[in-house]
Amino acid sequence: MSCIGFKCFFCISLVSATVALANERYVLQYDSPAINSFPKKGLGYIQTALPLGNGRLGAMFSGGIDTEHLVVNDITLWMNAKRGMDEEAQSGTRSVAPADFQTVRQAYRDGKYGTKKDSMESLSTEYLSSTEPLGNYAPFTDVFISTGHDPASVRDYRRSLDSRTGLGTVSYSIGNGTFKREFFCSYPHDVVAARYTAKGATLNLTVKTTTQHKVSALKAAGNRIILTGETKMVQNNVEFMQAVQIDAKDGNVVAQADGSVNITGATDVTIILAGYCDYLPVYPSFKGRDYKKDSFQTLEKATAVSYGMLKKTHVDDFSALMKRCQLELDFKPSGLTTDKLVVGNGSLELENLYFNYSRYLQLSCSRGAPVPSNLQGLWNESLKPAWNCDYHTDINVEMNYWMTDPANLSESFRPFVEWMKVLAESGAYTARETYGISKGWSMGLNGNVFGFTAQNVHGRRAQQAGHWLCQNLYDHYAFNQDRAYLEEIYPILKGAAEFFVEFLDPWKDGTLVVYPTWSPENAYLVKEYGKLNKQAYGASWDQQLVLNLFTDCIEASTILGCDEDFRKSLQNMIPNLCPQKIGQHGQLQEWPEDWDNPKDTHRHISHLIALHPGRDISPLTTKELYEASLVTMQHRGDASTGWSTGWKTCFWARLHDGDHAHKIYQFLTSKRAYPNLFDFHPPFQIDGNFGGTAGVCEMLLQSQLRSVNSNAQTIEEAAFVAYVQDAENPKQFVPVVPDASLAEAPYILHLLPALPSAWPNGKINGLKARGGFEVDLEWKNGKLLQATIRANRDGKFRVYANGKLSEVITLKRGEFRVWK
Repeated sequence: MSCIGFKCFFCISLVSATVALANERYVLQYDSPAINSFPKKGLGYIQTALPLGNGRLGAMFSGGIDTEHLVVNDITLWMNAKRGMDEEAQSGTRSVAPADFQTVRQAYRDGKYGTKKDSMESLSTEYLSSTEPLGNYAPFTDVFISTGHDPASVRDYRRSLDSRTGLGTVSYSIGNGTFKREFFCSYPHDVVAARYTAKGATLNLTVKTTTQHKVSALKAAGNRIILTGETKMVQNNVEFMQAVQIDAKDGNVVAQADGSVNITGATDVTIILAGYCDYLPVYPSFKGRDYKKDSFQTLEKATAVSYGMLKKTHVDDFSALMKRCQLELDFKPSGLTTDKLVVGNGSLELENLYFNYSRYLQLSCSRGAPVPSNLQGLWNESLKPAWNCDYHTDINVEMNYWMTDPANLSESFRPFVEWMKVLAESGAYTARETYGISKGWSMGLNGNVFGFTAQNVHGRRAQQAGHWLCQNLYDHYAFNQDRAYLEEIYPILKGAAEFFVEFLDPWKDGTLVVYPTWSPENAYLVKEYGKLNKQAYGASWDQQLVLNLFTDCIEASTILGCDEDFRKSLQNMIPNLCPQKIGQHGQLQEWPEDWDNPKDTHRHISHLIALHPGRDISPLTTKELYEASLVTMQHRGDASTGWSTGWKTCFWARLHDGDHAHKIYQFLTSKRAYPNLFDFHPPFQIDGNFGGTAGVCEMLLQSQLRSVNSNAQTIEEAAFVAYVQDAENPKQFVPVVPDASLAEAPYILHLLPALPSAWPNGKINGLKARGGFEVDLEWKNGKLLQATIRANRDGKFRVYANGKLSEVITLKRGEFRVWK
C-alpha cells in the first residue's frame, strides 16, 4: 500500500470511529423488536418500545416485524374526572367551617398521633379531604401497520432512535429485499409521521387504528382513516379525533369497509397522523377546542408538503435544540446494543447516552402544550395507569423540570408555567373555602389538567405545595433573567406567599409553622403509632420552602419596584419561622421534634430540600448544616427507587462528593433503567430520568450561591447565607432576612464542583448558569482545561474554581470570557 493510500485509509478509519462514538453517545439501538404485550409486572411494551413526541402529541413504536404497533398519546386527554362545573366546585375543594378547621388544628396541637378516631389524620380526612374525583391520564389511540412479514425469515434487524434528530428507524432484510421504516413526531407540523420503503421487494401493508375509549365513528375513505371517540368522564366526556393519511408513490391504496386501508405493490409509503381532543386550558370549562377542524387542517398542512420537507423541517427544529448542550465523556465504544448495556454493571458509554437521551425525553414530552409532563412524561398505554399518571406535587412534577434550564432546554418549561396559572386561579377557591384564607391560593398533593387543587382524598396525605411549585417558577427566572417573565409569574408567587402569611400558625415555642402537613410519605414514632403515622406539624421541608418563597418574593418585588409594604411584612415574618435543627444523631431533623430514626431508609428525603433543589445549605457556606446533611444521607443509604436515585445524585453533587454522586448515577443508569432507558418505577416514571440528568449538571456546574460582598476574597465571606446559628442554641439555625442588595447580587459560577474520578477526561457545551449565562467546560486528567462563559443578557458573575473566588466579572449580551 502506498503512503497516500495508507493516509487515506487512516483518515477514513478515524472518521468512522468518530461517527461510531457519536452514535454511541446519542443513539439507542437494538437488534430485536420491542415486546408487544402489556403485563402488569415485568418487561413489556412500555419498557421496550421507543418514544417519540413533540410536547403535546406523542407515540411509541415497537418495531414489530409482522405488525408495527404505535401507541399514540395527547397530553391533554384525561378521563374519570369532572369539568365544566362552577368555579368553586371545579377546584374540587371542601367547604369547611372555620370551627371545623380549628378542630382539625387542635388535634395537631394536642399531639393526636396515629390513625384512630380523632387523630390528626382522621380529622383531616373527615373535614379537609376532597370527595371529588381526580381522574387519570388516558391513552389516545393505537395504530397497527401489518406487513405480512415472517419474523423467522428476517436477518440484519436493527431498531434505533437518534436523540439528536428525533428520528426512529427500523430496518431488516428478507431474501433479496431490504425494508426500512422511519418515524418522527413533528413540532412544527404537529403530526406523527412514518415512512415505509422497500428495495428489491414490494410492500403489502394494512393500516388500521383503534382506541380503548368509546368509538363514535371509524371510517376509511380514499387514503384516509378518520376515528372519533370520547373518554368517559364523571362529568362532561372529552371528545377527540384522529385523522390518518396514507400515500404511496407507487402501488395501490384501497380503503376497507372495516375502517382499515390496504396498500399493495408499493415501494414507498408515507403515513401522517394528526389528532386533538376538545380540551382547552380555560377554567372552569376546560373545553372548546374545535378538534375536528384542527385535526383536518393540521393534516392538510402536513400533507401539502413533501415527506422530505416535512422531515427536514422536523430535524432542523429538533436538532437545533438538542445541539445546545451535549455531553462527551471519554470512552471506547463497546459495540453493544442499548438493552445489553443496561444489563451490565454500568459504563461511561451508558452514562453519556443516558444524559443526552434524557434531554431528548424532556424536549419530546414538554413543549408547546398547556399542561406539563406527568408521571410518565407523555407516554401511557393504560386506562388505569399507576398513580393515575397524574401530577404529584410532593416532588415528582417539580423534579420533571429540574434539568430544563441547566441542560439548556428552557422552552420546555413553558407548559409548567401555563399549568401554574390555572392552579393559582383554582387554588384561590381552595384557600378560601377549605382554610378560610381570602388572599392567595392553595394546592394539595395531586393535580390534573382540570384545575384540581383540593386536598388528597385521605387526610394522611394532607399538605401544601404552592411553595415548592413556586421554587421552580422563580428558579427559571434566575437562569434566564427575563423581566417580562418575572412580571408574568409575580402574581402567582405573591399569591402563594399571601396564603402562607395567613396559614402559618404559632407553635408551642412561639415560632411559625405549617400544619396540617407531613414530611412527604414518611412516618415517625412508628413503634408507638404505626407505619401510617405521617401527619405532622412544622416539617422541615415546609419551613425551608416557605423561607425560599418569601425570599424569592422579596427579591422579585424589589426588582419590579412594587409591593413595598408586602415585602416588609415578609421580612418581618421570616425571623419568626421555625428554625432548622440538628438532632441527637447529628442529623438534620426531618421534623421540629427529634423523631428521626437513623435506620430509616425512606425514599423521600424532603428535609434536604434546602440542599437541593434549594440553595440554602452548602459545604461552602453552612458548615454545620452541611455536616448534618451528610449524616442524613448516610442514614438513608444509596439504593432506592428510580426517582429517589436521581435525587440522591443531585444531593451528593451539591455535597461536592463527585465520586459518590457518580456511584449513585451509575446505579441509576444500570440498575434503575429499563431497556428503553425509561426510569425504573413500575411501570415507569420519567422523573428519575430528569432527576439523574439534573444531577450530572450539578456535578459539572453549580450556580445557586450569590455574592453579596463584592470585596470579599473568599466564598465564605462573599456568599449570602440563609441560616445562621442561634447564639443561645447552637443546634438550631434561624432564617436570615434578605435585604434589597440580594436582588443585585451576582451569582457565583462554581466550575466542576463534583467531578467524579471516573470521568477524568471530557467536555460539555451549553450548560446554563443562573444570572443568564451559558458555559462550555472541558477537563483533562480530572482538572479544568478551559471554560467559556457566554452572556445571554447583560450581567455580572463571579467564578469559583480550584478553591479560589474571582473578582466580579461583567459581560454584555453576546460577550464571552474564557477561563483556564
